[in-house]
Amino acid sequence: MTRTALLILASSLLACACAHAAYPTRRIEIVAAGAAGGGLDAAGRALDRALHDAKLIDQPMFITNIQGAAGDAAKNYVHQKKGDAHVLYAESNRIFQNKILGTTLLGVDDFVPLARLVTEYLVWVVRADAPQRSAKDILDQVKGDPASVAFGVGSTPSNDYFNIVRPALQYGADYKKLRIASFRSGGNLMIQLLGGHVQVISTTASEALEQVKSGKARLIATSAPSPQGGDLKGVPHWRGMGIDMHILHWRGLFAPAGTPREVVAFWDERLGKLMKSEAWKKVLEQYGWADAFADSAQFKRELEAERAVTAKLLRELGFAK
Repeated sequence: MTRTALLILASSLLACACAHAAYPTRRIEIVAAGAAGGGLDAAGRALDRALHDAKLIDQPMFITNIQGAAGDAAKNYVHQKKGDAHVLYAESNRIFQNKILGTTLLGVDDFVPLARLVTEYLVWVVRADAPQRSAKDILDQVKGDPASVAFGVGSTPSNDYFNIVRPALQYGADYKKLRIASFRSGGNLMIQLLGGHVQVISTTASEALEQVKSGKARLIATSAPSPQGGDLKGVPHWRGMGIDMHILHWRGLFAPAGTPREVVAFWDERLGKLMKSEAWKKVLEQYGWADAFADSAQFKRELEAERAVTAKLLRELGFAK
């Protein structure tokens, strides 16, 4: 390579490095894979507010809500932004699950994981007057007769659904014969429980707490990996019952394919600081979320492990080939 060519290459690399050092250079779009007011929208807006409150970013951010096709419409939009470092993408486990289900050709490998931000925990809920006092009572019942208990979830397949199937599988019940009905929304699901149409529902804790606090329902299990405080204080978790599993109902942050490594490093550094800030602690308290932060490298590893478990289960249940 000639001296002139080397100088040109060095200048180009320096310009590139300087450009990324100044990142972000314009406003940042956060694509929320769902409607305004939903969980992913809330995560995106909370991230925007907390980053600015903590003075970790000075460029403005704005939310683009894209709903439809169970998140696939948002995937397609972000996929077309390849290499655009000023686009972020808030999504859940649909980032890999939809490809397994065959609804899209796009999967987690078509995006850059930046961080797992927060989680909610799932719970088993029964009516206050239910004869079963514990989740083990119910597991014993379905181990003897899988169809003897009517379960309800918001949608199938989903984390709510896995929060029934996976404990039953580990407990030795015939999980393929369980009676699990899906309903439209958390509110509708609670109506089914209180009306006696199902005996147990699996849902997020936030969807159940109003009826629990009013004395109409009880929490008998949580998907958390360890004992929790707050509204989940005293609620048994699966591992505490000898069932080695947990489920994070997480919200994560991704970037389009082709996002430079320097930008990934920028978000690792800024989000790492944000998680320790008072601004973020206020967000967790406001929404009732649990801290589930994982940086880009850890998030990528755990996504791969979660994808493998989910793919195996969906194939065994007949949802995927």
